[in-house]
Amino acid sequence: MQYAIVDGRRSKPVRGRRGICQYCGEEMVAKCGQFVMWHWAHMPDSNCDAWWSSESAWHREWKELFPEDWREIVHFDEETGEKHIADVKTSSAVVVEFQRSPITNEEVTSREDFYQNMIWVVDGDRGSCGSSYFWMGLAPEPMSLEPLVHGVHWWSRSRLLDKWGAVACPVYIEFGTYGLWRLLEYEPLDRFALFSPVKREWLVDSCTHGDGKVLSSLPEEEKASWIERFQLVEYPREPCDDSS
Repeated sequence: MQYAIVDGRRSKPVRGRRGICQYCGEEMVAKCGQFVMWHWAHMPDSNCDAWWSSESAWHREWKELFPEDWREIVHFDEETGEKHIADVKTSSAVVVEFQRSPITNEEVTSREDFYQNMIWVVDGDRGSCGSSYFWMGLAPEPMSLEPLVHGVHWWSRSRLLDKWGAVACPVYIEFGTYGLWRLLEYEPLDRFALFSPVKREWLVDSCTHGDGKVLSSLPEEEKASWIERFQLVEYPREPCDDSS
């Protein structure tokens, strides 16, 4: 975790310090090594939020795009008493969950039912070839310019799209150097998806001032250059076993 309670206040890790978990109230120790991302860790055999998992540099990079007082917020249901730690919860109560590790369909549904007003940001570059399959299947010509929508023919069965194409809340998938895309629709039988390209700053702004639901819209003078960008791309052509 990035934060623990130290002397009654939320604090980032400080070498040699101990803190208290804001969720479970158990003791935490600051991990401030030379080669690991600084974080707070629970003591062995702790009993914290079952939805929480170790975060990567990718998680931290995304979280730090938002104000500190929106990160790692305990979301509490007053009716049921259930609580969980949201990666980000904005001042307008939009919850943003960053997902890189494997997650079951049941947990996806549970989180959506619990948070209600939420979006997902998924690391599509985690598997061995998720980004490659996306780029190989991306249609150079957009299907629509207002909003900007591209079709993608996936080259194999995709665990990534099978999972995230069926969720109820908005999903944004980041394909490494190919950027962030909002998944609009996925047809598993045809292995065909619709995506809209989104910049990180657009999504952060929408979460900050709105509902986090972003679609691309290009000014008229940029449309030709956008299409040309994809027509000039040299696509990788080496299929692999999709483990994403």
